[in-house]
Amino acid sequence: MKKLYIIIAIFGFTFFSIQSTYAQSKSKNVKENVYKISKTKTPQKVKEALKDYSGYKIYEKATYTKNSKGNVYRFKVQKGNWSHYLLIHENGKIIGIETGEHSSS
Repeated sequence: MKKLYIIIAIFGFTFFSIQSTYAQSKSKNVKENVYKISKTKTPQKVKEALKDYSGYKIYEKATYTKNSKGNVYRFKVQKGNWSHYLLIHENGKIIGIETGEHSSS
């Protein structure tokens, strides 16, 4: 009976160890193409989303990347001494803000 508990413990330990190794994903080396665009040539919904940032200086030059869900536009905005990048989906939804704190440069 004691051997049975030892065997069950070993199988349990092995099962949970293997499960955690499958949970880790390998980094995908996906190359994204970045395209340049100006603020005036962006879609109307993106321009409407930028109106929420009227107190900020929004730079005229912008970039966008194409992915399977649509284009994501990246604008540099500045207020005072602080600047960051604003990520906006082509449907006008603000996806996020890049502050540059976690960049790997």
